[in-house]
Amino acid sequence: MAARSAHTGTPMAPGALPLVGHVPALVRDPARWLAACRDTGGIVTVRLGTRRAHLVCSSELVHELLVGQVDRFDKGGPLFDRVRVVTGDGLITARHRDHRRQRPLMQPAFSPAHVSAYTAAMREECAALTARWGPRQRIRALSEMHSLLAGVLVRVLLHADDLPDGAWLAAQVKTLVSGITTRTVLPWAERLPLPGNRRFQRALREIHGAADRAVDASRSRPEQSRLMAALLAPDLDGDAFTDEDLRGQVVTLLGAGIETTAATLVWAFLLLARHPEIEARLYEELDTVLGGRLATPDDFRRLPLTRTVVLETLRMYPVAWMLTRVTTADVELGGHRFAAGEDFLFSPYQLHHDPAVFPRPGVFDPGRCRRG
Repeated sequence: MAARSAHTGTPMAPGALPLVGHVPALVRDPARWLAACRDTGGIVTVRLGTRRAHLVCSSELVHELLVGQVDRFDKGGPLFDRVRVVTGDGLITARHRDHRRQRPLMQPAFSPAHVSAYTAAMREECAALTARWGPRQRIRALSEMHSLLAGVLVRVLLHADDLPDGAWLAAQVKTLVSGITTRTVLPWAERLPLPGNRRFQRALREIHGAADRAVDASRSRPEQSRLMAALLAPDLDGDAFTDEDLRGQVVTLLGAGIETTAATLVWAFLLLARHPEIEARLYEELDTVLGGRLATPDDFRRLPLTRTVVLETLRMYPVAWMLTRVTTADVELGGHRFAAGEDFLFSPYQLHHDPAVFPRPGVFDPGRCRRG
């Protein structure tokens, strides 16, 4: 019988060790550990060092957390507390109240007309990158994708003459993402005088400085960046982002736009390489629809296999494998009662690999997206 958490009555997740808790199991083999947690119970108690949290393993209970009782859970916990150090209260980390204010201010920047304008920079950066590759050349795919996405964001978001190039920007974002991950699973690590902590603080200063310069440049020359110009514009009620708000949004877009997209592209390339029959069908679709030219937004609806390849890649390797929330009031979930201020975790990876929801979850099958 699984050990029970004395505080809530929920079973303790398997693999806990003295002092460090579940961190070794989580780091050593997270996929196996998450599957074992799902087999243990709908909610299991997890220890990240001395910090306790509750991992919600059931898709129904995660829906209850995110939708059914959303007023009792807010963004916080081990992950969002660490991300907020980097982004401030940007759109991803904003609590419910701030998010409701920020969303209408952000929305115009991602209207279809604006997104179509951004794709010109995406196409040009992609063409420039692939032009540098030779036949059968070996490349570091993740580094190349980081540089590609950073180059796009420098052009569509920052777009100021005194800002660094994409490769430098990608390196800073990579350092910050690595530091956030370490601080999430080892909350005490940030207090140690380690080289990684010094690199993290240096990258944080550099990214914040770059974001501040982008905001200053955009206020004086808003025509330089269509995206920043949209972020600067007030809403119908006259509300607008402050400079501090804008710094948070810029850093949020840099982190979300570089790291997550680069990782998704690399996973997609790997999965296609392992499934040459799907890769051949994808090439056939691209050749038929595009005829050798670069894609435009108008082509997306005519590329159904391309779309489902991306969706299935995101199912198998979601961009965030663990997310967190914190209770804002006493709450009952899954037959257990929890007090305000309790940390909760849920794992998109775990949910996407639940065989009760996705039969044969370890199989790359883009067709399941159409069937589902």
